[in-house]
Amino acid sequence: MTAIETARQTLLILLPELLILLSATVMMTAGAFVKAPRRAWSIASAVTLVVSVVALVLLKDQVTDPYGAVALNDAMSGYGRLVFLLTGLIVLALAHDQVDDARAPEFFGSLLLINAGAMLVASSNELVFLFVGLELVSIPTYLLLYLSRRNESTQEAATKYFFLSIFSSGLLLFGLAYLYGMAGVSNLKALAYLAQSANSLPNVPHPLLGVVALVFVMAGLGFRVAAVPFHFYAPDVYQGSPTILAALLAWVPKGIGFVALLRTLVAVIPTDVPPPGNVLTNQAAVLAWIVAVVTMTLGNTVALAQVNLKRLFAYSSIAHAGYLMIGVTVAFRNGDVANLKLPEGVYPRELGSEAVLFYLVTYSLMTLGAFAVIIGLSTRERPVETVDDLAGLARSQPALALAMAICLFSLAGIPPLAGFIGKFNLFVAAFAASNGDDARMYQSLALIGVLNSAIGAYYYLKIVVAMYLRDPIGPPLAPRMAWPTATAIGACATLTLVLGLWSGPIYSASRESAEALAAHPRPTIETASTAGSTEAAEQDLRRANEEAHAGLRGIQWAPRPRPRPTAPPAPH
Repeated sequence: MTAIETARQTLLILLPELLILLSATVMMTAGAFVKAPRRAWSIASAVTLVVSVVALVLLKDQVTDPYGAVALNDAMSGYGRLVFLLTGLIVLALAHDQVDDARAPEFFGSLLLINAGAMLVASSNELVFLFVGLELVSIPTYLLLYLSRRNESTQEAATKYFFLSIFSSGLLLFGLAYLYGMAGVSNLKALAYLAQSANSLPNVPHPLLGVVALVFVMAGLGFRVAAVPFHFYAPDVYQGSPTILAALLAWVPKGIGFVALLRTLVAVIPTDVPPPGNVLTNQAAVLAWIVAVVTMTLGNTVALAQVNLKRLFAYSSIAHAGYLMIGVTVAFRNGDVANLKLPEGVYPRELGSEAVLFYLVTYSLMTLGAFAVIIGLSTRERPVETVDDLAGLARSQPALALAMAICLFSLAGIPPLAGFIGKFNLFVAAFAASNGDDARMYQSLALIGVLNSAIGAYYYLKIVVAMYLRDPIGPPLAPRMAWPTATAIGACATLTLVLGLWSGPIYSASRESAEALAAHPRPTIETASTAGSTEAAEQDLRRANEEAHAGLRGIQWAPRPRPRPTAPPAPH
């Protein structure tokens, strides 16, 4: 495939993102000249997202060269982009009446830009392109935080998020630079291919560069997923932001953070050396193990003492980042699973990346559903801010109390809801990876996750008890919900229940995405003498690598001879 054909195919598969970017640009530009109610801007945003969904489905069969294109249209790309689009429609339904008419164009335009950035991250196949997608999410988020009510708490939240986000972007860029230095290429599929010992050039990947890249990339993305020790901004920012933005921050940064983590580290570092034989892979797994244990333990224990709902869900979000890091740890341990030669009908064990992708879908539904109920109940006269504000809700609003209970039970991991299936997959993946000398590390990780789930169930059930078993405090809540908010609440609660009972389609899509994520097909090389012959090209590549390795082994490093001292000149 020529460069022009690759560029044309790339632009074609990026058509959904381009449509969203065009619509957002038009909205934010026209907002300065056209005075329209917020309803018009929200409808335009919804139409844009629906058209992008249709375009994504129609373009699902388009392919690009994995070693030449900056974006992919594989199973991982289609799965991630579709999830971000559908959850974007849910966020848009919740946000349709959360801003005044004067700021509506910028508000809804920023939401569209965030959706486009998340989709670019899911399809990215190049380091710079991945970073552009991440920043396309971060920069409109700053704007949304500043567009909301301009009081002292909101300004403090926006300022904290802004400076810490810039710091994390610097860490991420530093790590990506070292990731590039491992092989001298920025294409992620090429990096993954060269990381295999049978294909790599001499000293590629360099172990020291890999360690630095691992630490800094995980640190930069740790801020976005709110993992310890980069979590401390979350409670203050959630509490100081409007509820709709707290819901956005609880899902989108975490979603793109873990997708970027899978695209960069998980897809590149595991090699075809059987684990635990690879030192860099072991170091990555140990670091992810530490982050997972500390993150879910701190998030769950601190959440026990929270009474403010936003702070409680902030620590809940931190805890769920720890659960998801279990899958990342297992993904490092899985090794080069995409290229295992298995007999027909035999499937590999539970994959860590597969469990992460499945749990991200369930997490988005139950988290957005819980925030949706809070948004639907809140009014200017009586905002819902604490657990006590939900006391007696089952008597006055039984349908909303039921929807909230379903989402909370799912967050706690109680069967037969989607959250239970998601956690179960993560723990099964950890146990499946527990073989060899490091088996106890993965067994202990699964057991710690189970114990944390039991601890986390307490503060979720505390809200359910308040809704069903306590008397109302003050006058009963009298929400004035529009149909988009009610639809979003119903969709989240229903899908949380349905995916717990029938998770087959999401499970299959997660498996296909995990396999596509780790796949790195042998590149087709055409030379003047072997044009059109893939087999001969592969032989040339293998012969060149063997000669390069043999050349290095044959070098004899002789010590440099020291110059002989010369006698000082005779005095005249």
